[in-house]
Amino acid sequence: MDHMMHHDHDHGHDHGNSDDPCAGHDHSHAMVFHSCVCTEILFQGWKTTNALELFGSAVAIFLAGVLYEGLKYYREALHTRASSASDSRVNITKSECGTNSPCAGTAVVKYSMLSGGHIIQTCLHFIQSTASYMLMLIFMTYNVWLCLALVLGLAVGYFFFGWKKNTVVDMTEHCQ
Repeated sequence: MDHMMHHDHDHGHDHGNSDDPCAGHDHSHAMVFHSCVCTEILFQGWKTTNALELFGSAVAIFLAGVLYEGLKYYREALHTRASSASDSRVNITKSECGTNSPCAGTAVVKYSMLSGGHIIQTCLHFIQSTASYMLMLIFMTYNVWLCLALVLGLAVGYFFFGWKKNTVVDMTEHCQ
């Protein structure tokens, strides 16, 4: 009975000689910024245990940030193309909110619910929302290198795609 009272006080961590470089690290979610190479990213199977794995993950996250900005630009470009197209399935109204209002002169695109453009925008919105939350969760690993890779990827993506944007205010962002 005394044996059961002293059972595994270290929650299964092997602090002895182990081949696992992350054996002594607590794998719970860190709530402070850290630079440890031992990081679990998004899924249980995506773990880094050395600097090369962390670097590879940072490159992938950097590219994900660039692609995320590209997706935002692509959605806006599709919207702009729809507003200039003479598609009979798209209802375009100019100056919908009055001639003296701040939005006067802008084109408002209204898709019908089952139009191809609206279905494509809905699918792209789903992908963008999912990617947005996944990138947020990556940032919430609080690993300095992954956070830096993500922010740099977003900045480089904006550099490549942002100069083509029609507006400075990003209407596709969830947090404004």
